[in-house]
Amino acid sequence: LFALLSKKHNKVLEQATQSLRSSLTSDDSPLPDYAQDLNVIEEVIRMMLEIINSCFTNSLHHNPNLVYALLYKRDLFEQFRTHPSFQDIMQNIDLVISFFSSRIEQAGAELSVERVLEIIKQGAVALPKDRLRKFPELKFKYVEEEQPEEFFIPYVWSLVYNSAVALYWRPQDVQLFTMDSG
Repeated sequence: LFALLSKKHNKVLEQATQSLRSSLTSDDSPLPDYAQDLNVIEEVIRMMLEIINSCFTNSLHHNPNLVYALLYKRDLFEQFRTHPSFQDIMQNIDLVISFFSSRIEQAGAELSVERVLEIIKQGAVALPKDRLRKFPELKFKYVEEEQPEEFFIPYVWSLVYNSAVALYWRPQDVQLFTMDSG
C-alpha cells in the first residue's frame, strides 16, 4: 500500500509540475487543483508511516516480515526522508533500516530469506527500545455518514447471500428493494 501511495504521490507531483510549467507559457488555461490531491495523499502517507512507527515502538519483535519488507523496499522511503511533513516520523524508520541493514551486512552476502528473517528476529530483541522515539498513541474514530443504511443494508444482504451455504438463493428471484420504493 505504501508503494502504491508513493507512486501516486510522485505522479501527482509530476502532473502539478508539468501543469505549472505549461501555465507559465500560456495564461489562458485554468490550473487543476493538484495541491488538494497532494495534501490528501500526504495525509494518508503520514498515517501509514505512523502505523509503521506504532508497529516498531509497540511490537517490533512481532513484525519481522514488516522489517523485511522495509529493508527490501527501502528506496521507497528515500524521497520522504527530506520531506518536511515526514522528517520527524522517518527517524524511527531510518533507525530500524540502518540497524537491521548493518546486522545483515555483518552476516555476509548470499543470505536466504529464512536466514534474513532469523537475523531480523534476533535483532528485534537486541534493538534498544529507548532508541525508538515514541509518538502519541494512534486513535481512529468512526464517523457515521448521514444515511449509513444506504451502504450497510446492501452490504449485510450481500454477506448473507454469499455466505449462506446451507440455503439456496435463486439469483433471479433476489430482490433487495421493490421498484416502487424510490
